[in-house]
Amino acid sequence: MTSARPRRPVTELPGDPARLYLHYGHGHPAVPYDFEDTLESWCVTVTYGLARDEKWDDEDEDSRAPAAGTEVGHLILWRLRDYAGDNRWEAADAESGDLEVIASTVLGRSGHDGYSAAFEEAVTHPVGDLLLLDRVSLNKAWRGFGLGPVLAAEAIRRLFAGCCAVAVYPAMGEYPEDREQVTEAYRRQAKKKIAALWQSIGFRPFRRGVWLLDTALREPEELLRTRRAELHALSAAFQRSGLSESGPAGLTATEGGTQASASPGLG
Repeated sequence: MTSARPRRPVTELPGDPARLYLHYGHGHPAVPYDFEDTLESWCVTVTYGLARDEKWDDEDEDSRAPAAGTEVGHLILWRLRDYAGDNRWEAADAESGDLEVIASTVLGRSGHDGYSAAFEEAVTHPVGDLLLLDRVSLNKAWRGFGLGPVLAAEAIRRLFAGCCAVAVYPAMGEYPEDREQVTEAYRRQAKKKIAALWQSIGFRPFRRGVWLLDTALREPEELLRTRRAELHALSAAFQRSGLSESGPAGLTATEGGTQASASPGLG
């Protein structure tokens, strides 16, 4: 199975990765406007521990770890609802170019009449909403440890109910300071690395650069268990390194590497 292997040594971790927490946020007005009935936004904030968590009050004073509750990253996802009455392509296009690429690739020509024939052939049960993974980002100190896939997989697991598939459009979201480095070969290599991370949690290439995760398959759940095991192992290695702060090790999820957009920044 594909693995999201760390590219940086465990001693460079700013804290125990098992202490990362995901917080889910969604808000909307009582009377929806524009396309809010059709395109539903979700922001998942990643923090290091929980603020005012008494279990962690005795941390080592010399620890490099962030203070409990410090935000270290976030994810942006969208739920593209079926049967909402709006034109789903227009709803996606009004939000961003990346979402428009996904919508135009998976939907029927009118934007009203369900999914495209290619999508229906690619997905086990092509009926229901579509979850769009738009962005995954971690602070630079946390990138490069193979944490992005498990963070994304955990968020998807909690948000995909009622969705027939999850879609992502891998693309670069952050560039080097010297923009002359960004050649076409550089872009291809960056996209290849990002796509490998999505593959490690069950996404498969579809069309026009869009990747799909079929929520009816067992593979994504099996890959999530593998990513969780890797997170446990990374946490254990961090603790063995002698850099961990005192306290119990819980579990949640995270991300790092080439900043990208799923536009995501993974690794």
